[in-house]
Parts: sequence; structure tokens; C-alpha cells
Amino acid sequence: MIGSGSTANSFMSEGTQHLSAKNFFAAKTCFLQAIEADANECEAFFLLSWIAHTENQPQVACEYLKKANIIQPFNKKYLSGLASIYSQLGEFHKAIELYEGFLRMDSSQAEIFYNYACTLTKVNELGSAFEAFQKALSLDPNQLPYYMAFGQLLYHINQYRDALNVYLSALSKGLKSEGLYQNIAKLHTDFGELDESKGILLEASGIYPNNLAFIYRLSTLDPQVLTASLLDTLNKHTDESLSPDNQFYRYWLLSKFSDKEHSANNEMAYLEKAHSLFKEINTFAFDKDFYLRSLPKLGLPTLQNIQTHHNDASKALEPIFIVGIPRCGSTLLENIIVSGSESVLKGEETGAIFHAVTNHLQQNNFEKLDQNSLPGIKEQIEALYQSANLLQEKTRFTDKSLENIFLIDLILAIYPKAKIIYCDRTPLASVVSIMKNNMVTLPWAHNVNDILEYVDNSLIAIEKWHDLYSESIHTVKYENLVTEPEAESKKLMAFCGLEWNESCLNFHNNKDIMSKTASHIQVRDKINQDALTAFQKYKPFFDQYTTKYPWLN
Repeated sequence: MIGSGSTANSFMSEGTQHLSAKNFFAAKTCFLQAIEADANECEAFFLLSWIAHTENQPQVACEYLKKANIIQPFNKKYLSGLASIYSQLGEFHKAIELYEGFLRMDSSQAEIFYNYACTLTKVNELGSAFEAFQKALSLDPNQLPYYMAFGQLLYHINQYRDALNVYLSALSKGLKSEGLYQNIAKLHTDFGELDESKGILLEASGIYPNNLAFIYRLSTLDPQVLTASLLDTLNKHTDESLSPDNQFYRYWLLSKFSDKEHSANNEMAYLEKAHSLFKEINTFAFDKDFYLRSLPKLGLPTLQNIQTHHNDASKALEPIFIVGIPRCGSTLLENIIVSGSESVLKGEETGAIFHAVTNHLQQNNFEKLDQNSLPGIKEQIEALYQSANLLQEKTRFTDKSLENIFLIDLILAIYPKAKIIYCDRTPLASVVSIMKNNMVTLPWAHNVNDILEYVDNSLIAIEKWHDLYSESIHTVKYENLVTEPEAESKKLMAFCGLEWNESCLNFHNNKDIMSKTASHIQVRDKINQDALTAFQKYKPFFDQYTTKYPWLN
């Protein structure tokens, strides 16, 4: 045995040298020889797995790690590696079983609880993930990634105050990162705690002076930071001297200075540069062609015999879906609805319908929806609403997800009593607002031509739905709402079957109001007419597009 171990060690030493030199073939040969000399040489299996993973052979990597894990089932490195590969292969439940087996024998490892919690979130087992994150933090309260992932989970399930407290707890322990400061500032802003947000952003800009993101976010809360000194600093920078992210924020800040100087064309020019760079340096879940070509055509071919897909629960539900062109005033409508005397849960942009549809399409090679698609999609939708704590007994909820404007037939197929509210705002006003707000998850929102095409598709879609389902759709003209808020809000509430009272128009007085959308600052203000004509100064910039899109006039 001594001889075989010595031989295995020599093969391992030689293989490690080859591995350092990235001579994978020679390294594999040595590690296989080490295993032949000693069948329990776990590290050889692990390194063979690492090579296979590097060579994009996850199944091979998985088999090697299984062998290492069998020999040493309580080795954290082997277990975490195998669980990671299972997750890569989409076999999350196998990864979960591995973690649970380890934790039954040893519940003292914070890192295993953390990895376990992260994997549980991927299969939507959020209650168990919540407990696992708590356990990880109790075992090791000095790991910033644990706080960041736990806060993200809480944010996802709409426990925003708890998410903020988790982030603040990390900061109180001296843990710091740019992302942590950004998350804290955003949540303070979402809660309307603007002074707290400013304080965090000022602190962060002092710690990270080379990150223009903090000054940019501060400028959205306090225009006074747009000083001559800041402009001079921005003008001294060149693109070559800045990281791509800082280039993006530089352009965005320069656009704000142009707005301050009433130079609409210069402002739009800087915004175009900022958007173009943002699209270049970021990735998106779906490309723009999916949004511009595929999404508008996803409607069901027919609703005949659709009642067979309703169960008693979905027949009884009366969710309220608010649709429109992005930046149309949908947040204003949602806050009116949820501020009445009757309890209506605020869903904001859940994305439930869109995610369920796209998950179904990915699982079925992106074939079109048909009647057979509905049961599976409906099940996923309900799971997503459940995870967002929106499916509560005898309580209605809102959903103002942007993409729902293309999926109204699907919505009514699943929820026949749903109320559809269309927020109709002058399209150019929305287009300008999209340009002036960075919609980070949307690939079409960073190029003027793409934005105009998306808006055009939206207008075509709502016209079609009005023709088909007029009784289920109520249109609120934004311009009428802000000039006659009481009359228009009464019509809105009546259509929803909800009682109107003055609180519907006084939502801005609610200190507990929370908005995580791009309108999180405006929602703190009383309904006003400030935005009615603000877009007009940009009209000359869009004159070149009016022939193709007459609605720009």
C-alpha cells in the first residue's frame, strides 16, 4: 500500500505541474494513472472534473465528482462542486438532495447553508431558502454575499423593509461594497426616504469617488449636485480614461446638464450615446427581436372552448391588470386603485404572465401558444403570483407588468373576470420618458428606432384587444386624469367594482407607500399637470420619424 500511495502521489505531482501549464491532456493522463495506482485518490477525480468542466463537458465533470463525493461525502469542496454542476445541468433537486444529506450530518457549515439557500431559490422553494439564509448568517455573520443574496430574496417576495434591514445590518458590521450601497439607496428611495438615500449616496461617493453611478443617482434626488465643478470634471474626462460603466454615467450626467441648459437636442444626443453604450456592455434575458417580432404575435389563435381551462379558483379571481406603453402613468393608476377603502394588493411589475409564457416557450422550442399550452402556463403563473404573496383569500391584486399589453387574450383565458385598465398617454410623452429613464432589463429601450417600433406594436395590440374584448377593458386618458382626477378616478374605481373615496387621490400622504418602478419619486407627489407638456420641447428631434409613425404628431 505504501508503494501504491507513493506512486499515486508522484502522478498527482506531475499532473498538477501539467495542469499549471494548461497542458490538459498530459494532466488527465497523470491523474488517471494516479487513480489506477490508488482508486481512492479523491483529488485526482476532482481535478479531472475541473478539466472536464473547463472543456465544457459538464456530464463528464459530474461523473468524476460523483466518485470523489462517494469516497469523501463530507468534503465541502467536492460536494459544492458536484452541486454546482447539477445546477448547471438544471438538475437542481439533485443539488438540493446533496446539501440536505450533508446538513443532516453536519449543520455547522455556513457556506453549505448559503449554497443550499441559493439553490432553493432557483426552484422557488422560497420558504426553505429564507430559513437557510438565516441559518448561514447566524453561523457566519461576516459574509457580505450572504446578506446580498438574502436581501435579494426578500426583495423578490415583496418584503422590502426586511430586505433593507438585511442590507443595513451588513453595513453596520462594517461590510461594504458598491452594490450594497446602491441597494440601500434604492430601497430608501423606493420608500420615499429621500434624505436617507441622499446620505447613503454621499457616503458611497466619498468611499468610491471613481464610481460616477453614485453621483448620477444623487442627481436624480437632488439637482443641486449638478454644479459647474462637476461639469468641469466630466468634460475633462475622456472615454479612454473611464471604464465603460463610468462612460455610461458620464453621458447620462451630461444629458442632465444639457436639460438644465434647455438644450433638448444636446440632451437627446447624450442620451443616445448613453443608451447605446448601456446596450453594448450589458446582456439581457431576451434579445430585442423577441420583444419586437415574437412577443406581439404570441396571442392565442382562438378562445373557443376556453372555459375548460378554468378551475373554480381562477373563475372567481378578479385581478386588475394595468397596461399601456411604458412610462404612461400606470404607477399613478395603480396607487389610486390600492389606496381605496377596500384591500387590493399592489403587485407592481410582477412579470408573472410574461415569465410563465417565456418559460413555456423555452421548454417547447419557442413554438406558438395554443390551447394545449394553457394548463402548464396557468400553473406557472399561479406559482409566481404565490411567491409574490399576491394570492391571498378574498383579496384582489394588481399587476402592471409592461409586456401584458400583448397577452390580454391569455389573461382573459385564465382569469375571465379580470379587469384590464389601459392607460392612454400621448405616445411621444412616453417615448421621451423612456429615453430619459434607463429601463435596465429591456433590450428595446436603448435605441430610438427600437423604442418607436415597440410603441407602435403596443398601439396596434391595444386597438385589437379593444375590438375583441371591449367589455373587459377600461381606458383612462392620462391627460384627463391629471386635469380631472376626481371624475376620472371615480370611473376607474367603478369599472374595477371598487368603492371610491378621497383616499384614492391622497396616496401621496401615505408614508408606507412603496414603489420599485422608475416612478418611485413621482409617486410621492400629489396628482399634478407638470408632465402634460414637458415632452413638447423634444418634438423637433422626432420630426424625422413622423412619416413612419404618424402618431408622433
